[in-house]
Amino acid sequence: MKPAVLIILMSASLAAAQGTIINASAIDHLLVLQKVYVNGDGPFRMMVDTGNASSLVRPSIARKLGLHRTGWLQQGTAATDRPVPAAWLDEVQVGNVIDKTVEVMIADVKFSGVDGVLGQSWLVRHDYLLDYRNHRLVIDGEAPKGGVRAALRSPDGRPAVVAEVSGRGQELIIDSGAHLLVLFERPLPVRQLRLLTNSDSVVAQGCSAMVAIGDGYRRRMATAKVSAPRPSPGLLPAGAFSSVYVSNREGIVVLIP
Repeated sequence: MKPAVLIILMSASLAAAQGTIINASAIDHLLVLQKVYVNGDGPFRMMVDTGNASSLVRPSIARKLGLHRTGWLQQGTAATDRPVPAAWLDEVQVGNVIDKTVEVMIADVKFSGVDGVLGQSWLVRHDYLLDYRNHRLVIDGEAPKGGVRAALRSPDGRPAVVAEVSGRGQELIIDSGAHLLVLFERPLPVRQLRLLTNSDSVVAQGCSAMVAIGDGYRRRMATAKVSAPRPSPGLLPAGAFSSVYVSNREGIVVLIP
């Protein structure tokens, strides 16, 4: 019996190290979970968005779930801030991970083919790995080996790191919903482009910027500069890395180029 017990204990330890692995679909720069159950209903297709301070369901899904507005939240995008209805989900199940009482916004999503967004009102409860190379989300696993480590900062509940952008210190929010680097400043009126957000679009200046993080990462990135009335953190596209690990428990970020 002892060898069997030992094997069981080793298997449990290995599972804890690996965490819960959730396969995802890759749609452009996004990871989409195919089987998310909400309040016992589903499955729903939910986009993982580290840049969303809450989570979100479409109005049609809210009606299907019988959700009722309990308040209002400010939905912030690169385009604008706007109030949207908010509610509470009794339960969210992803794989064998179950969370109770999860806040959501009720609003449309510009990206087609998804029922909503899993953002920080769910993600902040866990350590998580966005594995773009293997198209999966790993929940509550150990930090990967190697990569660039940085202190986790959360200016508004979203994960951020301190970087050097074109030789200047800059706080960048790690945003899995962004497809390029976004800097909020008053841009020059050249190379205009239209930047799509979850709820709207905004005119921006297209350019590039050199980004350095820690001692081990330096890369030139496609960049959109958006006019902003005040300095604010930029958006670092999580999809620019092969994987991104965020530990809310340990307060670290690991970026794997």
